[in-house]
Amino acid sequence: MMFGQYPTGPFDLLIGERTEEVRLTTNELVKVQEYKKNLINTLRYAYNIVKQHAEIEKLKQKAKYDRHTTDRRYTEGDLLLVTKMTRDERQALSQRICNFYCDSSNKSVKTTVHYFVKQNIPRRTIYYILNKYLRYGIARDQSRSGRPLKLSNKKLNDIVKSVNNRSGISQRKIGRRFHVHHSTISRNLRRKTSIRIRKRQTAPKMDSEDQEKRAKTNCGKLYCKLLSGCDPILDDENFFTLTGDNVIGNRFFYSTDLTTAPVDIKFRKKKKFESKIMIWMAISSKGVSDVYVHKSKQAIRQDTYLNQCINKRLLPFIEKYHQDNNYLFWPDLASAHYSKSVQERLNEKNVLFVIREDNPPNVPQARPIETVGTLLERKVYESNWEAKNLDVLARRIKKKSKDLDQKMLQDMIDGVRRKLRAMWREGLYSVL
Repeated sequence: MMFGQYPTGPFDLLIGERTEEVRLTTNELVKVQEYKKNLINTLRYAYNIVKQHAEIEKLKQKAKYDRHTTDRRYTEGDLLLVTKMTRDERQALSQRICNFYCDSSNKSVKTTVHYFVKQNIPRRTIYYILNKYLRYGIARDQSRSGRPLKLSNKKLNDIVKSVNNRSGISQRKIGRRFHVHHSTISRNLRRKTSIRIRKRQTAPKMDSEDQEKRAKTNCGKLYCKLLSGCDPILDDENFFTLTGDNVIGNRFFYSTDLTTAPVDIKFRKKKKFESKIMIWMAISSKGVSDVYVHKSKQAIRQDTYLNQCINKRLLPFIEKYHQDNNYLFWPDLASAHYSKSVQERLNEKNVLFVIREDNPPNVPQARPIETVGTLLERKVYESNWEAKNLDVLARRIKKKSKDLDQKMLQDMIDGVRRKLRAMWREGLYSVL
């Protein structure tokens, strides 16, 4: 029971008195000094005993070690053999010892050892080389076994065959099958094989083989029509919502602490039935037509497409940029685009367009306007912009459509011929 006081130990006495405690009397101080002196003498005596025993043990260990060593004494001019030899030097020494053993010593181990010990070669090295020669009949170094492989070459080949050109593969299941960790599977495939994990690309899916064959054939027909150097004109519709959360640049955010991030930044709030508008636009290497904003949730009907898209926007666009009639209008395969009234109006104005039978179905990879729609979407929603209503959104779309790079549009349209040719000859997915 110390009653909350700090106890005084031997080291406190050696160091000195604690200033916060009550000073000792004269008799107590004398006793403390005597205890301190006796403790120091006892510790020094114990230290000297330990030091003497340690020196004795050192001499004993040195004597045991020296039993297996050779007393080598060198004078100036002696030839020395470097202890650490290369593999070629070690094999050359082994060959010398074995040749001497067979040819000069009449296969006498004692004579061979005595001869090479005089050349300052360790006795253990000579015995090791002779023992290996008598046991295996060879003087050269054998290949080391090393750490055993967890996966043999046969197992690795089986793994390659089971995963090559296949999707839905789990390395954990393969590891359980071969009784190894999944990291071993990944490491061996990466270092010892040409197998690489690749991301599957998004591509349009055809409904049938007949549709795929028809698309490939029509790509060839369309390519032949564009060989004359005419400028293709393409149109398409795109949907826009009030928020651009689906844009790649707005899917992520930066934060040092997730718990302090604002709710509007941390979460993408989405309505179940969000308001949206559909826009129509046409492009060519000359530029972009006026954008038509369709606020109805339904698709564009043939009368709307004829009046708002063809009469008010496409025909003025052709008259402004393509007065030489060196163009080809390539519409989408929507029903409204090939209605009877629309075709009659195009024929009436002598507009050259791709007929329905020659229009390749479901080939967005050959239509650069699909990419232009994505680029326009990024411009509209850049810096996580949000529209308060549909009118504000429509004005921003029309404004940003005029900011599209003219050089970029020209390069995209110029690549249509090359893509159609590749899809016709090498397959529909060769340009992806």
